[in-house]
Formats: sequence, structure tokens, C-alpha cells
Amino acid sequence: MELLSDVVNDLDVDFSANPAAAESHKNDQRNIRKIREASENLKINLIHPLREGKRLLVLDIDYSLVSYSQTILD
Repeated sequence: MELLSDVVNDLDVDFSANPAAAESHKNDQRNIRKIREASENLKINLIHPLREGKRLLVLDIDYSLVSYSQTILD
């Protein structure tokens, strides 16, 4: 069995192979608006207080923090 890579690119566009597409996507006003709206509406649920001197790791598994499905955004 062939070993799988640690990272699977499941994006519609392979930005690593197409830097121009990555730049276009990054500067797209619709994408900027979506991120601004999502961050303005984000409600943070602080379960445990932060511990001074400890690092914090947040994983967004399967769009659990922000979903960009068409039914939600459009």
C-alpha cells in the first residue's frame, strides 16, 4: 500500500501550482467580504480561561468554526 501524504489538498484550485490564482482569490472582494462578515458575527465561547505561559492550539476540523457552504453565504 502506498503511503499517503500528511496533507491532502481538497481545494477546488491548487494554489501551490498556480500563484496567480492564489493572488486573485486572496484579493477577491467577495472573499474579503465573507471573511469580514464571518469575523464580525463570530461568537467566542470561552470554555476554560487562558493559562498564562501556555500555548493555545485551535483546529478548525471540517469547517466547524466557519462554514462557507453556498446555502449559508448566498
